[in-house]
Amino acid sequence: MIAATRQHERIHRPTRRRGFTLIEMVVTVAILSVIMLGVGSAMIIATRALPEADNPAAAAIAGAAVVEQIATELQYAVSISDSNATAIEFTVADRNNDDVPETIRYQWSGASGDPLTRQYNAGAVVALLQNVEDFDLVSSRDKVREEIPQTNESAETTLASYISAQDLHDYPIKDTEWYAQYFLPTLPADTISWKVTRVVIYAKIDGASDGEVRVQLQLPTAGNRPSGLVLQENTLLESALLETYAAQEFSFSHAAGLSPEQGLCIVVKWIADATACKVHGQDKNMMGPHNDLAKSTDRGASWSLLTDQSLLFCVYGTVSTAGDPAIQDTYYLGGANVKLRTRGDAQATVQTGVRLLNQPEVVQ
Repeated sequence: MIAATRQHERIHRPTRRRGFTLIEMVVTVAILSVIMLGVGSAMIIATRALPEADNPAAAAIAGAAVVEQIATELQYAVSISDSNATAIEFTVADRNNDDVPETIRYQWSGASGDPLTRQYNAGAVVALLQNVEDFDLVSSRDKVREEIPQTNESAETTLASYISAQDLHDYPIKDTEWYAQYFLPTLPADTISWKVTRVVIYAKIDGASDGEVRVQLQLPTAGNRPSGLVLQENTLLESALLETYAAQEFSFSHAAGLSPEQGLCIVVKWIADATACKVHGQDKNMMGPHNDLAKSTDRGASWSLLTDQSLLFCVYGTVSTAGDPAIQDTYYLGGANVKLRTRGDAQATVQTGVRLLNQPEVVQ
């Protein structure tokens, strides 16, 4: 019975785990040594494969990154303010929402070993790449020749006038009595435009000297009556007049760029006093082309023509005629080739071409 129990204990007793033998330990260490040697060799080989800082490949990689940046920004240029073999300054569309284009400038001094720099707007000049041996920017420019129209402006001359010594008449300027003299200048056949510089009418005092009128230049209607569109006006004070008729001169500067087929109206408008003044004219047998006198009794709301009548007046001005066109050459930048080298080895040279999408004008 005791023997059987001992036998049973031997059968069910847990097996003890034994450690590595010396031989197993030696073999494991040897295998690990071989693995570590292989990993170390791979790291050394990989490290030696990386280019050194002064290696042509490293220089080419750095140069390629800069050339790519230049090409990318230049592609979207909208204007060129400076362009030569070693520098270019251009603007691109607004990037910071201030409605102002951004200005970018790339530049190399041309001296071997100097850096290639970039400046953004009015910011600091930043060196993008050191020790540049060569930087060359060759632009492709398209020339467009244009003819710019030119005009020749004459000296001051008489544009229109009416002076008479017969059938003279006094035209009083009152609240219910305004007068307007239409005129159309006789101009050279090649006239492009004309302008008024001075107008002369003849006026005198009437009774008290506290009257006031306005002398206007108005655009006419199709019937040669004032339209109400005033180009410019001057003030005439009765206190400045004499008891006899004398020339009253008024300067004008805003009646310019008028078509050769365009006439004007000289309007004498009442402002103050029962009779502000009197102006001189001819009330019958008027002789002269395109001179129509009109009268208003409702402060310029309506006008009626007075047959064969005219104020005495003179209009001075200048005439612009066609001149020989000026020839202007405009240059537009269609593309550019960029070449860059950062060391003496030709293998370090990188270059690329870029097509400018907006074909901006180049300031010469």
